[in-house]
Amino acid sequence: MRAVRISAPRVAEVVDVPAPQAADVDVLVRVEAASLCATDRKLAARGTPEPRIPGHEVAGRLEDGTPVGLHPDIGCGHCAACRAGFENRCPQRISIGLDRDGGLAEWVSVPAHHAVPLDGLHVNVSPVLEPLACCLHAVSLVDVRPGDAAVVVGAGAMGILCMWALQQAGAAVAVCQRSPERRQLAAELGAQAVLAPEEHASKALGEVPRVAVVAAPGGESLQWALREVAIGGIVHAFAGSPHAASVDGNLIHYRHLTLVGSTGSTLADYRRARELVASGAVRPERLPGPTIALEEVPGALLDERDPL
Repeated sequence: MRAVRISAPRVAEVVDVPAPQAADVDVLVRVEAASLCATDRKLAARGTPEPRIPGHEVAGRLEDGTPVGLHPDIGCGHCAACRAGFENRCPQRISIGLDRDGGLAEWVSVPAHHAVPLDGLHVNVSPVLEPLACCLHAVSLVDVRPGDAAVVVGAGAMGILCMWALQQAGAAVAVCQRSPERRQLAAELGAQAVLAPEEHASKALGEVPRVAVVAAPGGESLQWALREVAIGGIVHAFAGSPHAASVDGNLIHYRHLTLVGSTGSTLADYRRARELVASGAVRPERLPGPTIALEEVPGALLDERDPL
């Protein structure tokens, strides 16, 4: 089969490899659609310990034709985190596309219970269920209450998905973004308010936000959220930062703030994402983005620009 394989730092290419074999509790999925993530680009830039097929935002069909989406975080199933339903926090977690071959290929092998039936959703839109599930998981940790004012820092794809997740929890959401073009996009996609970093979230929303989700990397974005959120508020550090992100601990200390973070999602989050998209409550097809062929993926992975 054809697959995109990362074999060294900044070496990603389409190669012919043997198709995977489904063993033990796995099933085979013929891939029909996959999305590229910043994580995939980081893998391509840094390389992997051994040659790896990336891709964890994937949808396709089982051998019997059933359309499925793939939840990529595989827990051990036995530890306290897994027993509580948090397989994404399992110390022995294995992630499809990171720790084992992923879906930027014609076929992928996955544990059967991580191949989630799409229940009528179109396969082509379903790769976004994975990042949406991550955003829903993040929002579940910030205690959003109906009527809350919230702010999202960053209007890339993940920032928009976080905005929608917060809105589904009942919040009115402002989006802070340096780029005027992305601010305009956030407004078109449903933000209650948009603002630039030099502006105040309280003015944009009419009140000080109790919740902030930081979907842009770096300490500057996190510091901004810690200053702008209400006293006693909560900030979620959603975006990873390649070179870490220093913050002023006094902001947390004196302003009585809660700072949390998360990565990945649970199967329950993934199913919730499916329900929201199936009901039309979240419409991921509104997110702009090109469709490319498998042969074009290596170039996209190694492109150093920052697309939406």
